Amino acid sequence: MIITKDLLNEKVPIEMIPKRFDSATDIFIYTKKGLLLYNMTPTTWNVLYPFYQTSNKFTVDSIDINNKDITYKELVDIYKNIYESDYVLKRGFDESKRKQVLIDEFNEKFGVSGTRIKRKIDSHYELKYSKSKNVYTLYYLESYIADYIDDINKLLKQKVYAQELLSLETFPVPKEVNGTPLGDMALLDDKETFDLIKENIID
Repeated sequence: MIITKDLLNEKVPIEMIPKRFDSATDIFIYTKKGLLLYNMTPTTWNVLYPFYQTSNKFTVDSIDINNKDITYKELVDIYKNIYESDYVLKRGFDESKRKQVLIDEFNEKFGVSGTRIKRKIDSHYELKYSKSKNVYTLYYLESYIADYIDDINKLLKQKVYAQELLSLETFPVPKEVNGTPLGDMALLDDKETFDLIKENIID
């Protein structure tokens, strides 16, 4: 569940108080053939996402929150404090470095170059059950959109991950492509963001 403004003052259900903090930074690539989506972990999740960074990210695998009456705002504030002190200040991962790490990993993974981020299109906190860790995890998610890659045809033919192309010809978008469901991408349900992605076509 995405932690929206109207949830901030509500209490987190005891069974949903997270044991982990995690993060993900992803990049949206829209081409003439559709939005590129990848099934990066088919045996665990089997869902489609834009490419997301997996190295050098912020993760805390053991969090002990003693306050059982904690609100969503208080929970997010705990995350923010650790993220800023440990990840941003001590390790130097400010936004510009996070974007560069995302680009570098993307280029290396697919053997492409020249990838250029246009802008950030979203950032939010999400609390969800982590099947791989068997606990609730609080995530901070950042999404960016690219407007240039040197060799888009090479990317379209990549064999690293199972790849699907999501058509953005109609709104709202379908919830699966060729039988594989889309991951939690509320961004695509927002018409303004949907239109912004379509404006940054790479051909």
